Amino acid sequence: MMKGIFAGRSVLFHFGVLTMLLCMGFVAASVAMVVLTAVTGLDADSAMSLQYAQLVASILVFLFPAMAAAWLCSRQPASFLGLKQVRDVRLLMWIAAATFLILPTVSLAGHFNMQMRLPEFMAPLERLMREMEDAAMEATVKMLQNEGFVALLVNLTVIAVAAGICEEFFFRGTVLSILRRKIRNPHVAIWTVAVIFSVIHFQFYGFVPRMLLGAFMGYLMYWGRSIWAPVFAHFLNNAAVVVGMSNSALKDNVFFAQELPADDLGWFSVMAAVTLTAFFGCMRMIYRMSEKKAASRNSPC
Repeated sequence: MMKGIFAGRSVLFHFGVLTMLLCMGFVAASVAMVVLTAVTGLDADSAMSLQYAQLVASILVFLFPAMAAAWLCSRQPASFLGLKQVRDVRLLMWIAAATFLILPTVSLAGHFNMQMRLPEFMAPLERLMREMEDAAMEATVKMLQNEGFVALLVNLTVIAVAAGICEEFFFRGTVLSILRRKIRNPHVAIWTVAVIFSVIHFQFYGFVPRMLLGAFMGYLMYWGRSIWAPVFAHFLNNAAVVVGMSNSALKDNVFFAQELPADDLGWFSVMAAVTLTAFFGCMRMIYRMSEKKAASRNSPC
């Protein structure tokens, strides 16, 4: 009954609504985890507790605000979020190829991002950032420490499926939709949302690679005209990390290591350059397919 009640309001007002819903989501997620921990008696640092926290946060902090904002701020919430289906299997294949081809570049960017050093007078801030990064990595490793099919399925559900859907609904579905009303240049809007996407994770030593992934998913949203395009890419990216870090034979591989060994930096950089070139080729194909579809829709019958 409140559908579209704020549809005619300004972009700033819509961001205010989204921020309020985000804060409500944080509070709700915190309360839910306190209750869940008390009821189940789980250790707050256990793998299962961290998985519950990840799932609850994805739903209440990202999905709920995104869907509520779309309902309140648009008379067509499905269109606002870009819920149109992706029916072209070829497009999904190109997206999958692009997702895996950009991974070496993302890993290389992450390696150099980890080398970042702040000036001496900012040493306390740097220590805090390092501690936050280490805590996030420790939580991730703890969630992925159990091997076996069931553990893998749970982690894929929580980290790949839920996070992929919920975060994309929030950032590419809602934030980008609101921002595009104010910023007409799609490239500026996409990269602005990519920066916001990276900042809100509070992992500063992973800022650059996460920003690159955010921009990649932003272009998929813009060209694919469907939220399911970036959701699919987000799922594949997270699934690759889950599979790699969950498997004892793969987790020490250079592709999944937190930092690249110095001996591997040369050949890995060359490989990243080659795969990045192929990635741009895939993106060109995705762009051409989207333009062709748009032209066919707009052509007279």
